[in-house]
Amino acid sequence: MNGGPSGQNSNYIGIDAISIISDTTRPVITHSKIPDIPKYNWPQKVKCVVSNPYNIDSVWVRWKKNSGSSSLFNLNRDSADNWSGTFNSDSSQVNVGDSIFYRIIARSASTQQTLDSTILYGFRIISQHNVVVGNDTISSNYPFCTYWMDGRTDLLYLSDEIKNAGGSAGEICKIGFYLIPDYPVPMHGFNVKMQNTTSDSISDFTYNNWTVCYNGDYTVLGTGLQFINLTTPFNWNSSQNLLVEICYTNEDIYDILPVYATAVAYKMVVYMVDNSEVNFCTRQLPSNPIFFRSNACFVINNITNIQRNVISNPSKFNLSQNYPNPFNPNTKIDYAIPKNGFVSLKIYDILGREIKSLVNENKTTGYYSVDFNGSEFSSGVYFYKLESNGFNEVKKMMLIK
Repeated sequence: MNGGPSGQNSNYIGIDAISIISDTTRPVITHSKIPDIPKYNWPQKVKCVVSNPYNIDSVWVRWKKNSGSSSLFNLNRDSADNWSGTFNSDSSQVNVGDSIFYRIIARSASTQQTLDSTILYGFRIISQHNVVVGNDTISSNYPFCTYWMDGRTDLLYLSDEIKNAGGSAGEICKIGFYLIPDYPVPMHGFNVKMQNTTSDSISDFTYNNWTVCYNGDYTVLGTGLQFINLTTPFNWNSSQNLLVEICYTNEDIYDILPVYATAVAYKMVVYMVDNSEVNFCTRQLPSNPIFFRSNACFVINNITNIQRNVISNPSKFNLSQNYPNPFNPNTKIDYAIPKNGFVSLKIYDILGREIKSLVNENKTTGYYSVDFNGSEFSSGVYFYKLESNGFNEVKKMMLIK
């Protein structure tokens, strides 16, 4: 991509002229892909870090909407190696369902003016809605009762409840609860899991078919509506009910963090205990049904058919290399399914023994991401295998503790 925007930076302070002339080092660009964004957040800002031993002359973005013609805009140096700039467009020029494709290009300040660019990234302009289920103000200690070291809560929200509150099929990217007190309490080994289900009541914990949407640490920082930003959005299909699990494993006792709840029978089960064992979120536990359920706010990105056709329908099966790799203890595995069917994704040890089943269910066409937590396994080489509709592929990964 030659012939980019004109140079912005020509200060070669402390750089030897001979070194500049002989330099052929390409710029190094580090950038976190822009996620799908609501239309009201357009135009979006692009941020990146660009480095080169002989300084950077200019950085710019080449982009297009859907299959249209390309446009360019410059990024400005904010400080040191940090650059940023905003798409040269306004909200009247995009619609829900549009796909934006872009790549960042950088040019060094050497005589050779070496170029490099990122891969082609893509994101969608989406319709996003906040959907609140439950409107009473009963005080509930769950799911954040850190007066106990370990806590686990399963909550069931019916499809009709979500739809009556204005929700529709789409990707749940956040879940929020209304906090009554203001205690900044940390929760370690914090997990948020979700699944579509036909069950319309629960009286025990569910142990299979979860999608891990958040795995790490989480701290409630204030009162009022507090959100958990899901690192892996969940695709709620709207024809089934939504089951949510929240659990954590602390090493100390903190305080009760009550939230608002509504009286609903057989829609929430909990278990709290003081126990130093790890992997509390995967243990078989007794259940304690609670006859009210914590109110929740779901932030749902609504995906249109146009969006699915442009970005979300893969043309072939694909099993990506896990990332990070090596890992400790968490890693992600991405895969693509070009047609509906039964999908199996399993982990094997070096001897070929199955040690973990990550996916074992029917999936619709699309791109998927699943988390693997290796905290209960020893360091070493492991394999993961994807099977679906006659396709199978195996890849290797390394767990280092």
